[in-house]
Amino acid sequence: MPDGRLGGLFAGAFLFLAAVVAGAASRPPAEQEKIDWLLDRVRASDAIFLRNGAAYDGGKAASHLRRKLFFAGGRVQTAREFIAGIATRSEESGQPYGIRPKGAASALPLGDWLLARLIEHEKSLAPAPVRRP
Repeated sequence: MPDGRLGGLFAGAFLFLAAVVAGAASRPPAEQEKIDWLLDRVRASDAIFLRNGAAYDGGKAASHLRRKLFFAGGRVQTAREFIAGIATRSEESGQPYGIRPKGAASALPLGDWLLARLIEHEKSLAPAPVRRP
């Protein structure tokens, strides 16, 4: 490949990555914090994560979801969009992701598990009601 074409290829790859990073950087900070919190819950979980018929630990599951989020860039702006668009099903097969909590006999949809945790997390972030005398 001539040097000019190779330089163009690198320039194109750089611009693509810059656009993806810019998309993630434009995500509202409060929503990014919630997404990071959810990814930390996945990583720290002792549950088994199911993707395309294979079982993974929390660290591998979180890494996979983080990679998908990176490539989604600015298309994902909220924690709920992250759950619905990234953490619910495989782009490759269309199969839903699952999670089997430690000791459980069956799996449940990962999206449902994440949404339940997000709702609890958001409740903890809500300001305490002001009591008036």
